[in-house]
Amino acid sequence: MQRHFHCADDASYVLFDLPGQVEIFTLHDSLRHIVDTITKKWDYRLAAVHLVDAHLCTDPAKYISALLLSLSTMLHLELPHVNLLSKIDLIEQYGKLHFNLDYYTEVQDLSYLVQAMGDDAFSKRYRKLSQGLCEVVEDYGLLNFTPLAIEDKESVQHVLSLIDKANGHVFAGLASGQNPYPAEFVYGAGLTAADTGDIVSKFEEKYVVKSVQERTPTA
Repeated sequence: MQRHFHCADDASYVLFDLPGQVEIFTLHDSLRHIVDTITKKWDYRLAAVHLVDAHLCTDPAKYISALLLSLSTMLHLELPHVNLLSKIDLIEQYGKLHFNLDYYTEVQDLSYLVQAMGDDAFSKRYRKLSQGLCEVVEDYGLLNFTPLAIEDKESVQHVLSLIDKANGHVFAGLASGQNPYPAEFVYGAGLTAADTGDIVSKFEEKYVVKSVQERTPTA
């Protein structure tokens, strides 16, 4: 692996496509040791890109599970992290969203999510546990998601820009004067929360049926 790293030029990306065994990147130390070797001994910059199927947002319980998995991965790997809601164009093929798309990308006010779990026996039994897990996610305040539709070039470019900032690639050319990015992007003004908000609004208009509930507190 080290030989392949050293053969790559400065314009190359080295991708590690991990299988869907969550234990590898949430619990087991093997991947953590590999990451530490690459970043600390070989002095390469890494960023973790975590893809969550967007259709999980249609089920509050599954979305909460996805939040916990994403947070656990961030804490375990301790890398710059980009969380994505992938297959956003298929988001409502498995059900309707309870709230607007930005609610699921911003990961705030999760108490409304618990209320949306319904009144079936399972939801009632574990509602207090679900509330506690949501509070843990909110207390850390680390999570947000960026939507991705792989067929949409603007979406892919936006995600690539986020990754380039996360792993420090946009700063690498400063010393040599060969940075491909404009100065306003490098120093933070070129990629803002508004840009992600524009992407979210675009996808909501294109892929989400306007039948979501308003977020209003229950008595």
